[in-house]
Amino acid sequence: MRLADLMGARVSDRDGREIGHVSDVRLREYAIPTRGPADTELRVEGLVVAARRRGRLIAYDHRPVDGPWPLAWLARWAARNVLWAPWSAVTDHEPPVRLGDAGTVRLAVAGIELAPLVNVHDDWSSMQKPAGPRSG
Repeated sequence: MRLADLMGARVSDRDGREIGHVSDVRLREYAIPTRGPADTELRVEGLVVAARRRGRLIAYDHRPVDGPWPLAWLARWAARNVLWAPWSAVTDHEPPVRLGDAGTVRLAVAGIELAPLVNVHDDWSSMQKPAGPRSG
C-alpha cells in the first residue's frame, strides 16, 4: 500500500456509514533497538478524517496552532469536525480503481467512537522523538 492511496480515501465506519475522507496520515518515528541509536523506522499511527474532502486545504487539521489567541481559536474552530482514527481501528483498505479516484478505508469502530482531532493534538505534540543524531 502507498500512502498516496490513503490520501483522500473515503472512510466508512463498522456499520458502513461514510464518515469522511482521509485528510492526513500521521506517522511516528521509532528507534530500532536491535540497531544503533540513530536507526529509526516510521510506523503509521493513524488517520485524520475530515468531513469534506476539500476541507483540508487550510491545513489546520494537520497540527495544533500556537500563537495569538485569535489564530489559535480559528484553527481549533476549523478543525472542529475533524476526527482521529488510530491505525489499530483500520480493518481494510480498498485502493482506488483508477488514478485520481478515491479509495476506501474501513474501520472496526463506529464513527461516533472516534475522538475529535483537537482532543488528540496534545498527545500528538507531546510524543517523544527518538534520541540520536538526525541527518537532514
